[in-house]
Amino acid sequence: MQPEQMRAARAALNWSLERLADASAVHRNTLSNFEMRKYAGDPGKVAMVKRTLEDAGVVFIEENGLEAGAGLRRFRVGDLVRFRPQTRVRFDYKIDADEVGTVVGVEPHPPRTGPTYMIEVRFTRARVPYVFRFEYELVQASSSSEESGADEAISASNPEAMIEEFCKLCESTWMAHGLYLSLYGTDQRTFDLCNSIAPMFFADVNIILIEKLILQFCKITDPAATGKHFNLTTNYVVEKINWPDDVRGKLQLVNARLMEFRRLIEPARSKSIAHSDVSTMFKRLDDLGNFPDGADRQFLRDLQSFVDIAHGHFHNGASRPINVAMSTDTHQLIRALGKSVIFDRYAKCQASEKAVAVLDYEARPA
Repeated sequence: MQPEQMRAARAALNWSLERLADASAVHRNTLSNFEMRKYAGDPGKVAMVKRTLEDAGVVFIEENGLEAGAGLRRFRVGDLVRFRPQTRVRFDYKIDADEVGTVVGVEPHPPRTGPTYMIEVRFTRARVPYVFRFEYELVQASSSSEESGADEAISASNPEAMIEEFCKLCESTWMAHGLYLSLYGTDQRTFDLCNSIAPMFFADVNIILIEKLILQFCKITDPAATGKHFNLTTNYVVEKINWPDDVRGKLQLVNARLMEFRRLIEPARSKSIAHSDVSTMFKRLDDLGNFPDGADRQFLRDLQSFVDIAHGHFHNGASRPINVAMSTDTHQLIRALGKSVIFDRYAKCQASEKAVAVLDYEARPA
C-alpha cells in the first residue's frame, strides 16, 4: 500500500485519520507521517492498516503502468451504512443523521464497481427503497456469515417478495420443459422433420435441452443452504420463511413429492452434467437420470401446487400460474422447416401448386 492509496482509501470511506487510527490500532501520528512520506512505515503496521481498510470495503488497485489507486467495492447485502451528511434523502424518511441501516438489496446492474447502481436499506423505523449508492457511506462491511444472516433477515422482513422471486424461478423451469417438449415431445411428425433435415444438430440440441432441464429441476429443489450461502429453492421456502404450522405442513407434503423426483435425476446432475465423475464415465451409465414416463409432468404439477400454497397464503388463496403462455416460438421454426421441405420437393412446380402443397402439409394430422 502506497501513501497515496491510503489517502484515496480514507477519502472513499470518508474516514478521518483519527477514525482509521481507532479502527487499525495504529497511532494517528504514524498514519499522518506515512501519508506525508515522512515515515516509510513498519511493514507489520502498514499491513494492519491495509487489512483494516479492506475489511471496510476498500479495493486496492495495483500499479498498472500509470499509478496505483484505491476505491470502494460494490455494496453488498449485510453491509452497515448511513446517509452521507450532504444527502437530503434521509429527511423524506425521517432518518437521523448518524442512524445506521443494513443493506437488504443491491441492484444487479451494472456488474462493475461504480457509483451508478442503487441499494435498498432497512433502518429501525423505515425501509428506504432503492436510491443511488453515493447517497450512503459504508460503516461496516459484512462478512460472509453476516451476508447469510442478512438473507434470513430479508426472508423474515419481506417473505412475500421472496415468494415472488421464487415463482419467477419456477416459471423458468416450466419454460425449459416447454421448450424441450415443443421440439421432442409434441408429435412424431415434428421429430421426423427435424431428424430428416439436420439429425446431428438436433441430436446435439436434444442433449443440451435435457441437461438444462435436469439442472433446472435440481436447482429448484436444492438444499436451503450450501455452506454459508443460501439457495432460493423449495427447501429454502419451507425452512426459512416463518409459516403458520398448517401452511408449512402442506408445503412439506408437496415438497416431499418434489424431492422424490429429484432423487431420480440428481445423480445425472452431480455425476455427469455438473461434474465428470470418473466411475460414472468409466462404467458409461447411460441410464443415469432416467425416470418413469410422465414423472416430469407430475413434478411440474406438484411445483404448481407448491407455488399456489405459498402464494395463496399472502393473496387470500389466489393461485399463481407458472405455465407461462407463449414461452417459446419453436412452432415458427418447425413451420418454416416444413415449408422448406415442400418448396424443395416441388421446386419445378408452379407457385400455386407449391402453395397447395404447403397447405396440405400443414393440414395433415400430427
